[in-house]
Amino acid sequence: MTTSSPIDLIDLECRQIRKTFDRYFTAVDDVSFSIPRGSFFSILGPSGCGKTTLLRMLAGFEQPTSGEIFIKGKSVTRTPPNKRPVNMVFQHLALFPTMTVAENIAYGLRRRRVGKSEIADRVKSVLKRVGLPDSGYKKIDQLSGGQKQRIAIARCLVLNPDVLLLDEPLGALDLKLREHMKVELKQLQEEFGTTFVYITHDQSEALVMSDQVAVMNNGVFEQQGAPRDLYYQPQTAFVAGFVGESNRWLGKVTSTNHAGIELMTDSGLKLSGQFGAEQSLVVGDRVEVFVRPEAISLSRGGGDSKGQNRLRCDVGNVLFDGAKSQVLVVDPVTDGEITVSLPQTADFASLIRGEPLALAWTAEQTRCFRAEG
Repeated sequence: MTTSSPIDLIDLECRQIRKTFDRYFTAVDDVSFSIPRGSFFSILGPSGCGKTTLLRMLAGFEQPTSGEIFIKGKSVTRTPPNKRPVNMVFQHLALFPTMTVAENIAYGLRRRRVGKSEIADRVKSVLKRVGLPDSGYKKIDQLSGGQKQRIAIARCLVLNPDVLLLDEPLGALDLKLREHMKVELKQLQEEFGTTFVYITHDQSEALVMSDQVAVMNNGVFEQQGAPRDLYYQPQTAFVAGFVGESNRWLGKVTSTNHAGIELMTDSGLKLSGQFGAEQSLVVGDRVEVFVRPEAISLSRGGGDSKGQNRLRCDVGNVLFDGAKSQVLVVDPVTDGEITVSLPQTADFASLIRGEPLALAWTAEQTRCFRAEG
């Protein structure tokens, strides 16, 4: 019986990848990571953070200024794109409109001079696995947006790549179809067992589909981990603010203790909080403070509320969005606005503007980071 070595279980590895343009602009700065075989790995970040440049280096369209890229333990840093065991799905799919679905999927196989009978078998098999077994004869313009997405992925997966790169492939779809395709993409990845590297600026896409997410900012990975770790245990202020929704304040530490800190926000709120990550904060330090809308409990009419942080506020506005509904409350002392997730109970179905509410949340739910600058 043979066992796999650790390196055999890694499909893609980057070691200290750096990319500079014109010697003055660094798009990717000393990025290192490894992706286990069969994983769904997302790189999440705002426009201009370097994620597309990194993806292009993985595909071979850009050459790193320094560093090494390995696929299944073999360096591909200087291997041209057409020689790498990767395929790429672009945002606009690039399907051939004059070809049938089957011809689109078979295109790469024909380029590799695969035999006709094998092409027919592989196309038939992949169409079945993406849930479109009877669509081979159709033209591309006969497909829905979601079906086109599956065909673009099938065209890549029929080539059996070690890694599939996806550059914001859901960006051109409408909202409802994007929500549906998030589930489908994850199911397809699990069905084929191929390693997916997914680029997106949409946190919901990354959180829903991924086994691991790397949050990228200004050319570096700020944090990498499981989606729930990024959400509940952000290690930097950027991650806390970018992943999920948060109420955010700036303030100053007024005292510290073994459990956390006391602080005063610039708007005049006194709050209890905890250090983000493993930072040590001292009295006088400037801090950024984050509290999730769903972490705040509500009670009507100033009723009993539990938590170290308590406020009496008035309803400013109710933003109805079904299960995602929120209430904007206004602190009458500071005139500051706080966003709170609206509980899905009949008790809060009739909130009106100006109605008093009691808010409460714990120090553990108040994440504090040393403020930049």
